[in-house]
Amino acid sequence: MAVDVAVAGGALSVERAGAGHPALLMLHGWTLDWRMWRPQVRGLADGFTLLMPDRRGFGRSAAPPGLRREPDDIPVLLDHFGISSVVLVAHSQAGRVALTAAAHYPGRVAGLVLLAAPHDAAPPDTTLEPPLPLARLVELVRAGDLRAARSLWRSHPMLRVSDPETERLLDEILGDYQGRDLLAPPEPLPVTDDLLAAIPVPSLVMIGNMDAPSRVQAAERLVNGLRRATMQVFQDAGHMANVSHADACNRAICAFLDRNCR
Repeated sequence: MAVDVAVAGGALSVERAGAGHPALLMLHGWTLDWRMWRPQVRGLADGFTLLMPDRRGFGRSAAPPGLRREPDDIPVLLDHFGISSVVLVAHSQAGRVALTAAAHYPGRVAGLVLLAAPHDAAPPDTTLEPPLPLARLVELVRAGDLRAARSLWRSHPMLRVSDPETERLLDEILGDYQGRDLLAPPEPLPVTDDLLAAIPVPSLVMIGNMDAPSRVQAAERLVNGLRRATMQVFQDAGHMANVSHADACNRAICAFLDRNCR
């Protein structure tokens, strides 16, 4: 059952599962919501506490979009649930949130697990991967044509998948995407080597070898820039490796937690 947690400007809807230690705060990627972590609920809830918010502007959360405000939501969530520190598990865009929070609130973040996270020194190479059609997506959402916006984003190579479970889950989540974040002013949240150098906690950087080339390069930059990082590469996996390769992903997370956060 979801719980609404008051944050600046509104509330975040948070799903909770499990009751073990440590607690994992799981941050979904762009255009998604907490449901992307269902395979982790099945695989991790027996041993850990999982907190899975819908981020600002996504899913059932009423808090207005604001990428730069998201790191400050994390200590508010922890205080609400009476938890002193968590391991942040973040997918894609949410990696920016997790990394910033780890630098700004080191006492509240015990570790990082980053899947397909970006790095600003590894931007998309348009000769190797199509650019994100952001301007067109904004136009479609402003025109009220959410169906076309979802279809355009769903057809992008980053979201092309071959396994049925990932296909079904993406279609389910994107079918509910409202594009609220696209109507808000953009808010950069940079990921730089200087930011990484300020993060003291152990980190696990995960990437599918079939993800966008810029994200594979970003994973390498992250593991080299963070002080205490290791890398896990999933073979024949794309941007949603936590779903398509759920067992391997869950094993990697468990091993990382056993080594660093017990």
